[in-house]
Amino acid sequence: MTIRSTPLFIVLLALTLAGCESSSFVPWPPQGSGGLAERRPSTDARIDALQQRLFRQGERNARYYAAAEFQDAELMMIRVRRLSEGGFPEDCEIEIARLKLQMDKIDRILAHAPSSGKGA
Repeated sequence: MTIRSTPLFIVLLALTLAGCESSSFVPWPPQGSGGLAERRPSTDARIDALQQRLFRQGERNARYYAAAEFQDAELMMIRVRRLSEGGFPEDCEIEIARLKLQMDKIDRILAHAPSSGKGA
């Protein structure tokens, strides 16, 4: 290393370390909660309706009575929103159909749950 490149190296090192330090203050979303596509409002009313249906299933204790199925449905919802925002309409339609089937399965499980809130 020459004398001329030493100050440049120190400046680059300082900027790199400052960048690494500042990135530690950025709050990361919780694992599995999705990214930007999940935080924006949807432009498709069907996706909003599915999101509301999933929310209602959560209120009916689907996380307890159909935990695995509900987790899968949440991941499918994230996938649907990403495909919709990414401009993949055919793939989005396929995932919407799969998500509806998964939600129907959750509804059947909740119908037999002792206190899922269906009758109340």
